[in-house]
Amino acid sequence: MAKTVNIPPVRNFIQPVPGDDWASIAARELPGTPAEEAVGMLQSWNLYVAFRPGGGAVTPSDVIFVEPPRAA
Repeated sequence: MAKTVNIPPVRNFIQPVPGDDWASIAARELPGTPAEEAVGMLQSWNLYVAFRPGGGAVTPSDVIFVEPPRAA
């Protein structure tokens, strides 16, 4: 008998390119959203980066979610 595996949905994410910051990611990934609002959305979805010691700078090794968590 075959087993069924249910894989939960995956959140969309990106890895920043060198030189990216919150504003450049927001402009690229959330076009049409006012800049300040888009940055706030990204930071709220990525608190582990936004509250990083040293000011929350984005690095190319980060995984940045570009959408909110999905409902269960």
